[in-house]
Amino acid sequence: MNGNPSDIEYINRIFNELTDNIIVLNKLRNILYINPQAMRLFELSNVNELIGQPINTIFVDLFDSEENNIYTAMKKANESFLVDVKIERVHLGDNAYEILLLKTIEQNKLDEINKRKICFFDMMRNVQNGIFCMEKNKEGQFIYTMAVGKLLEEIGVGCNTLIDKTPSEVFPNEIALLKEEHYKKAFKGFHTTYEVKIKNKLLYVDVTPVKNGKEVTGLVGTVTDFSELRTTQQELLINEERFQTLFKYSQDYIIILSKNGDTINMNPSALEFLGLTNEDISSFSLYDIIPSSDQVRVRIHFEQATLGYAQNFELGYNRENDREVYFNITLFPIIVDSNIQGVYLVAKDITEQKKNQFRNAYLAQHDELTTLPNRRWMESKLNESLQHAKLQNKNLAVLYIDLDRFKSINDTLGHYIGDQLLKQFAMRLVQCVGDNHVSRMGGDEFMVLIPDTIGKIEATEIADAILKSLTRPFYIEDYELFITTSIGISMFPSTGNDGIDLMKKADIALYKAKEFGRNMYQLYDVSMNNKNYQSLILERDLRKAILNEEFIAYFQPRVDASSGKVIGAEALIRWNHPVVGLISPGEFIPLAEETGLIIPMGKWMKKRVCEQLVTWREAGLPIVPISVNISSQRFLQKNFAMDIRELLEEYNLEGKYLEIEITENSIMKNEETVTKTLRELKELGVKIFIDDFGTGYSSFNYLKTFQIDGVKIDRSFIQNISSESENASITTAMIKMAQHLKLDVIAEGVETEGELNYLLEQNCNEMQGFFFGRPCPIDEFECNFLKG
Repeated sequence: MNGNPSDIEYINRIFNELTDNIIVLNKLRNILYINPQAMRLFELSNVNELIGQPINTIFVDLFDSEENNIYTAMKKANESFLVDVKIERVHLGDNAYEILLLKTIEQNKLDEINKRKICFFDMMRNVQNGIFCMEKNKEGQFIYTMAVGKLLEEIGVGCNTLIDKTPSEVFPNEIALLKEEHYKKAFKGFHTTYEVKIKNKLLYVDVTPVKNGKEVTGLVGTVTDFSELRTTQQELLINEERFQTLFKYSQDYIIILSKNGDTINMNPSALEFLGLTNEDISSFSLYDIIPSSDQVRVRIHFEQATLGYAQNFELGYNRENDREVYFNITLFPIIVDSNIQGVYLVAKDITEQKKNQFRNAYLAQHDELTTLPNRRWMESKLNESLQHAKLQNKNLAVLYIDLDRFKSINDTLGHYIGDQLLKQFAMRLVQCVGDNHVSRMGGDEFMVLIPDTIGKIEATEIADAILKSLTRPFYIEDYELFITTSIGISMFPSTGNDGIDLMKKADIALYKAKEFGRNMYQLYDVSMNNKNYQSLILERDLRKAILNEEFIAYFQPRVDASSGKVIGAEALIRWNHPVVGLISPGEFIPLAEETGLIIPMGKWMKKRVCEQLVTWREAGLPIVPISVNISSQRFLQKNFAMDIRELLEEYNLEGKYLEIEITENSIMKNEETVTKTLRELKELGVKIFIDDFGTGYSSFNYLKTFQIDGVKIDRSFIQNISSESENASITTAMIKMAQHLKLDVIAEGVETEGELNYLLEQNCNEMQGFFFGRPCPIDEFECNFLKG
């Protein structure tokens, strides 16, 4: 054999288990070893038939060649075949051997195919979708022969799960039956597709038959995740249905237009409004329905919409019955794949809204009852006419008119009859003044403006005409009514240079006419401008102010100066006169006290304070006590405490939040009533303070007797106070005495740091004055002292 036994044993151990065809030659090129695979290749049953034989026993052309090449081999039955031979030379010790690796040509091709398959599978494993192959086994069952792709792995049916398995071995019965139905169809030569849901994924499966000639030898299928696509399709379908629902049932008028303005579609509302049918749509253009006066404006808006800019505007439209309707129109581009394909027009009917706007604009300038212009309009017209009169050096007249004893008609016959009388009087007044301007200023007051007059004569002639017209009765329902009027006249430029002055002086002249017996007119002159007339007019306006609620509440903070914390506030009344504006309390409070009007004013203020306290409570803001000044007239009335109780119950407030300030003189009258009222107020938890303490005639003995809660030292004792001032000793004594009686002490009118420091030295911590804050509107107080 010419081989070392140990080498032969080693060769056997190495090559016996290999699947390749191996032959080992010695240096003489005799066969030293042939493995079982090679034995089968040459169809040999006994290894000894070849061992020791030269290589040319089985190869025709190999003995003299040492190259890797294709050679002709011979089987035992003398059947030749081609073999690809690769020769490797090795040395074991001192011995040299040749190892022949044999492959038939068909096997080489099969290996190449397998390599390509492996390469293909490696590549396809990274495919996002899934690919599978199927064949029929000997029993005619459909089995998977290949399965690759990430999607199959995600749903748990990768290669290891599917290979050599039937659908029923892998999938639930319902899904397996569906698959087999389609596989049967494919094996008959038909392309087929189906959708199936596995592990919450909607899969689209495409199956194609693989044919050899006309015979179907297998199937190739692709699997795609259609979940997102179907969701998107479903959303698109839903959106389309929603759009069609909106388009069909919307009460707005919707028109779809091309970029040229031609109509593509209209919703039923638009068709009905325009009196069209679906057949008319294609022959219709946007500009067929736009009034000629608006075409240029609409064309500009439309062109902007075709450029991608949404447009919104209002448009009036006259229908065939001459009824004008108004639309709010929105134009916005139709964008498909980033390209503008046309324009949507959405028109909303705003006719009622516009009517309300026109009505509100009309009512803002006119009186609803008489339809005459109102005070706002007349004041504007007066100022405008004054400017013209000044430029043209013209005269101008203002007539103020007030019906005499109109209140008695209202009180006797009722407001309905009164309103009808005002309407008829307004019509008669318009007939008297010709082309001049008439307005109802409020209540039973009217005004006539003669913007271009030759002088007093024309003004008095019109006044006479008005008075004469009233000699005829007014007929209202079953009543025949006679009424007279008083008229006051002022002239520009002789008696006034601005609107407010002219109206004020016409009002003074009117009051003079009433004083002289009514049913007449009076021209203003300077003799009327005295305090008596002013006082009478002020009293009249003050009574109207109570009826018209022209008052405003201002709050001034009360602070604990030691900490800077706001601990309360005093409510102070202001009068916002409709003509002259804000009036100082010093001008009207004395008159209110003199006439008794201070009582309804005080009632208004108490109610306003309670309303504000409730507003703060509901808003979650801190509530501080608010003190209200009460006149002695009201405080001494027997039902005062009962009114306070009812007020607190109405607003569900604790008594500690409403404080009462009274003057020293209030407690020195009718001791029995005062004692009873104070006791009842204390039972309610209401604190009582003596206001302007030190200016009256009370004594500390009264304070002790009536158990007052505190005193507010008048500002006259606080101003310019210092250790050297005359006020210092008096103020210090009042503070100490009040503190000894365990009364709260509040210093009013603190304006300087020096006054602050002196009061702190006397342990007077509660203060009020400009140093801490001026009286201000409630909103400002809330912002600066509660929220801040």
